[in-house]
Amino acid sequence: MQADIVGAGDKWIPDEEYRTIRSRVPIACVDLLAVTDQAKPRVGLIHRKTYNQRQGWCLIGGAVLIDESLDSAVRRHLTATLGTSIFIVQGTLRMVLVAEYFRDRRSRSLYDPRKHAIALTHVGVCIGEPEPVGEASDFQWFSIDDLPLPSEFGFGQDRIVRRLIKAI
Repeated sequence: MQADIVGAGDKWIPDEEYRTIRSRVPIACVDLLAVTDQAKPRVGLIHRKTYNQRQGWCLIGGAVLIDESLDSAVRRHLTATLGTSIFIVQGTLRMVLVAEYFRDRRSRSLYDPRKHAIALTHVGVCIGEPEPVGEASDFQWFSIDDLPLPSEFGFGQDRIVRRLIKAI
């Protein structure tokens, strides 16, 4: 029986090998806060499974592949999560902050019991029609003044989203 492959269509590391790697080293990731190009921009979040049978609103993102540029990784995750009908407007993608997720709960830190991750977090203007696929069970554009409650986010990302909004 062939091992399942980690990553939505990435076909990069068999599950067992990936579990071993993430138990030993931090994983480099990219995250994206999709925004609209309007006078009052809205932000796009996916709804997905997180951990322990939970779900929450999250940024778009995931691991960077070997020899993959960060811009390419962001675009790949956008397509893998929201389909081929949504795009980042050329020249709008920019890295805003580095977020670190720990496997153990720490005061004022982001939490992901699955792995220690270092996420290079981006903002980019997106256009087109999002179609949730892969890990995304839903996608919504939110007014900056009407974000989900902190408890409705996954991985504590409400804190990251609020910091990213200041950079829009």
